Parts: sequence; C-alpha cells; structure tokens
Amino acid sequence: MKKIGSSSSVAMASKITCAEAVDYISRREEGKLTRGQRFRLWRHLAACSLCRIFSAQNKLLARFAAERPVADALTETDKDIIIQRVLGESQEGKTDSGSAP
Repeated sequence: MKKIGSSSSVAMASKITCAEAVDYISRREEGKLTRGQRFRLWRHLAACSLCRIFSAQNKLLARFAAERPVADALTETDKDIIIQRVLGESQEGKTDSGSAP
C-alpha cells in the first residue's frame, strides 16, 4: 500500500522538464521565481548538464547586457537590416538546388 504524500510523489512533483528549466532560468535572471520554482530548478540543474551550461551562458549574457550602455542599443534601421538578413538566409536554405522559390 502506498502512503499518501510519500517521498516518491513529492520527488515527482519537484521534477521539471528541460523546457521548463529554460523558462525558469530566464525568469530567475529577472527575479521572477517563487521559492518552490527555484528549488525545482536547483534539483533539475543538479541532474542536467546541458541545462547547467545554458544557465551559465544565460548568466553571462545577462551580465554583459547589464554592463552595456543603453546608448549602444540597436537603431530601428539596424534591426530592420538584421531581420532582412536573417529572413534572406532562411529563404536561401529552403530553395532546392539553388533555384528561386
């Protein structure tokens, strides 16, 4: 007979997926996690090396972003140029044998 509230059901309730961990990691940088979410993230990171790498990279990016002056932000023109380049590259990858779509 299984006891209600056994340690196995508590352990299952504290497990999160990698997708949830990515969300938690991003929200952690913004200070938007509850104590329970921080604990579940801590447990997940203890077991998942890929999410630990993502977490370290996210912390680094957040630090760099915080150090960068606002004046260095992209202009609307710069954003448009980047979007057009990305869209152009993604369209090139979809064409068959170099022909136009």
